[in-house]
Amino acid sequence: LNLWRPDPSPGVFSLSQHWYVGGSGSSTQTVEGGWQVYPGFYGTNEPVLFIFFTPDNYASGCYNLTCSGFVQVDNTWVLGGTLAPVSTDGGTQYFIRIQWQLYKGNWWLFVQGNGNYIAVGYYPGTLFGSGQMATNAQYVKYGGETDSDSAGNAGNMGSGAFASAGWTHAAYQRTIYYIDTALTSHWASLSANQPTSSCYTIDMHNNSGGSWATYFFF
Repeated sequence: LNLWRPDPSPGVFSLSQHWYVGGSGSSTQTVEGGWQVYPGFYGTNEPVLFIFFTPDNYASGCYNLTCSGFVQVDNTWVLGGTLAPVSTDGGTQYFIRIQWQLYKGNWWLFVQGNGNYIAVGYYPGTLFGSGQMATNAQYVKYGGETDSDSAGNAGNMGSGAFASAGWTHAAYQRTIYYIDTALTSHWASLSANQPTSSCYTIDMHNNSGGSWATYFFF
């Protein structure tokens, strides 16, 4: 996940993340993670590392450690902590790597910066009861999201540039893969989705090799 510092105003937040999803309707369950700029929640305009889960289509669930759920086993990464440095337009690009893996019934979070992947902790499978995510996710989504104000106005997503601006200008996610129930990894084959294309766009590339493999600018 390419790191930027978008301005979410006049909206509420702007983020780049992964969603691992199972179930449907009121039974939708997720584990999520990425970076987010959310000044009203974190008290900073910097991007922060975040995770989220819901067992019941967002009727409950929470960010980071603000409710019981996630079991953190390593404090190398601070959930809700700021991430730096960030990318600059036309300049140096920075990123973090995130991986969710269902292992022995629990959803483990791995994060990598300059060093090795760190097993930060896990969401116990019991959080999802008899729901789909207690067994496996059915699909994964990758991308950006903004939250608007009460008048429906939102701010920048990613870098604030359209996807067509490309390398060093638009934000990206790259080397996108998923792990199946046999713990085998596969390059993702994704469908583009840009429901508000006058404001936010995506440039999607599905590949099965190379240093970027499947990637997109957004």
